[in-house]
Amino acid sequence: MTSLIIPVTKESKYSKNIVNNIRSLYPNEEEVEIVLEVNSTISLGINYNNAVSRAKGEKIILLHDDMIISPGFVESIDHLIKRGTIVTYTRVEPPIYLDEYPGKIIYNCGYDIETFNEQRFLDFKITGTLNGGSQLFFACMKEDYIGIDGYTFKKFCEDDDLHRRYELLGYEKIVSLDAKVYHFVSKTSRNGNYDILDPEEIKSNRNYIRKWGSKGNAPKYSIAYIAHNCNIHALETLEPWCDKIYISDLFDYIEKEQSNTKYDLTKRVLPLINANPIQDNDIVVEFDCSKFTHRTFELLQTLPEIIKESGEPGQFELEDLRITINRVVERQSDLIHLF
Repeated sequence: MTSLIIPVTKESKYSKNIVNNIRSLYPNEEEVEIVLEVNSTISLGINYNNAVSRAKGEKIILLHDDMIISPGFVESIDHLIKRGTIVTYTRVEPPIYLDEYPGKIIYNCGYDIETFNEQRFLDFKITGTLNGGSQLFFACMKEDYIGIDGYTFKKFCEDDDLHRRYELLGYEKIVSLDAKVYHFVSKTSRNGNYDILDPEEIKSNRNYIRKWGSKGNAPKYSIAYIAHNCNIHALETLEPWCDKIYISDLFDYIEKEQSNTKYDLTKRVLPLINANPIQDNDIVVEFDCSKFTHRTFELLQTLPEIIKESGEPGQFELEDLRITINRVVERQSDLIHLF
């Protein structure tokens, strides 16, 4: 059996439409199971996890409710699913977000259910497979599902986080061009508001940096900052990029920011007085915020890559930064599994 996973915070015309769409193509519930998880009190990622835990199939396919699957969708992807492989299906989308990559093609068949041109979608033919794949539009063996971090991310960035963890585990990633859906785009996560920057997206990006230390694939190191002459604006910018930041004045940052993250900021934002940061941390970066430039911030953002390439225990200066490396310990493997 293959289980189709559809999490929503509330039922809508889209969730009803995709259930009807699936059942019209796959009426046998013993072969294709629909797991519709409806819960408005938790994040979309936790909804996904709960739905997967209920799934009876040995294979799972993660969907959004604002989709229409094509005839042969399950068969086209099912034969590619095997242990150690993440299979992304292809989303055909209207021209809302214009970037294209393996797993996403811009081809306008309508912006919503009312304007959907079914025949145009059915006539759109692509075949084969590609390497790669990203986001939460994928299939795998149920036993290979490692869970979405819906505690760190309410929505947004949970897909980048999940694929980063799969890459660390060495999973093969492929894209099926034959397995197609039409995706109306962001009816679930953004409620159709494409041009408004969701505050949750800002929070999620900051929490992704807190978790991984970078937006790229650099190793995760335990890095502490000693920030002299730090003001509240500098603190807001710098805090996510390190594991600890030592400053003279804590301001009221912790009280304002704590509700935006699961990380305990009292363990991240620390008073410099009576502290021994150079002794107590793996890597320590000391600088003066009054002399801070864009170049300084760029160096801090790329520091994990610099350490990976040439870091070794000792002290050195890198332009305006004084860096002490006590231990070079990569910690990204500690973040693969959810606990």
